[in-house]
Amino acid sequence: MAPISKECDFLVIGGGSGGLAAARRASGLWGAKTIAIESNRLGGTCVNVGCVPKKITWNAAAIAETLHEAKPYGFNIKEVAPFDYKTFKHKRDEYVKRLNDIYARNLNNDRVEYIHGRASLLSQNEVEVRLDDGSKETIHPSRYWRSS
Repeated sequence: MAPISKECDFLVIGGGSGGLAAARRASGLWGAKTIAIESNRLGGTCVNVGCVPKKITWNAAAIAETLHEAKPYGFNIKEVAPFDYKTFKHKRDEYVKRLNDIYARNLNNDRVEYIHGRASLLSQNEVEVRLDDGSKETIHPSRYWRSS
């Protein structure tokens, strides 16, 4: 099957915070026909595997330490069960997924076409995207921005 060919005013490769901001502004503020491509989850490293999960984990550790230190301050807290890591991880992953969905919704609200796939630059004005199902799309942007 031949690749699908598309054209746009502005193409963003990378769905991290910088790429998402550039795509939304180009489309939402300036009316550019914009496409954003991301091969993983929207939000980038910070949201998916860095800052956000780390801060949630840090907060859980701080709560555990506070509970441990509460008795000398007059609190009578009885531990009924050990820390349930499986539940914690599930809740943390749900929170990150919620952020991914918010990013996707924001792209949609600003009329940015979102393509989940891996982009490769073929030439100055030609980008090939390998989609999850193995098919390919070719995009001819007037301008593109590669986010890292």
